[in-house]
Formats: sequence, C-alpha cells, structure tokens
Amino acid sequence: MKNTIAEQRLIETLMHNAVASGNKVLERRLADLTVWFYKNKDRIPRDNLASRHALLEKAFWTMLEVNALLLERILDMENRKGGSPLWLPKGMNIEGEMRVE
Repeated sequence: MKNTIAEQRLIETLMHNAVASGNKVLERRLADLTVWFYKNKDRIPRDNLASRHALLEKAFWTMLEVNALLLERILDMENRKGGSPLWLPKGMNIEGEMRVE
C-alpha cells in the first residue's frame, strides 16, 4: 500500500512539473515515461521473461533519450550569456600531492 501511494505521488509531481514548465520536452517525456512504466510493469506476468525483457529494454532506451535531453538542457544553461543560474565547473587543476589523512 505504501509503495502505491509513493508511486502515485511521484506521478502527480512529475505531471505537475511537466505542466508548470509549459510542457517542455524533457519534463513531458519524463512524466510520460513514468506513467507508462508504472501502468505496464505489473501487466506482464513474472514468468513471461521475453515480454518483461522487452518492457525493460524500451524503458532503458527511453531513459537514454531523457539523459540526452538532460545533457542538452545543461549545455544550454552552461552556455547562456548574461550569467547562468546554474554554476558548473569547467575543469579542475591539481598541483602537488593530494592525500586524505
């Protein structure tokens, strides 16, 4: 019962974020993927490994798409002129020895 409430709350939050963002592609895709996965994950019998494998493979490929959208969003924010609200390190130089004691 507790998982069902947590899953429902996650879905509601993601749907709210998608609408609040103006239905941007990343937020909409993440919400759609979550709803699709939670609606379909229990429809396939546990002993039907081929169908379960196909579901997880589709979910994996869609998550790769979501990761690409995330990367695109980060790169857009990093290259934005006029000061970005997101600070991202561009590199790190280390001189001398680094030890943890």
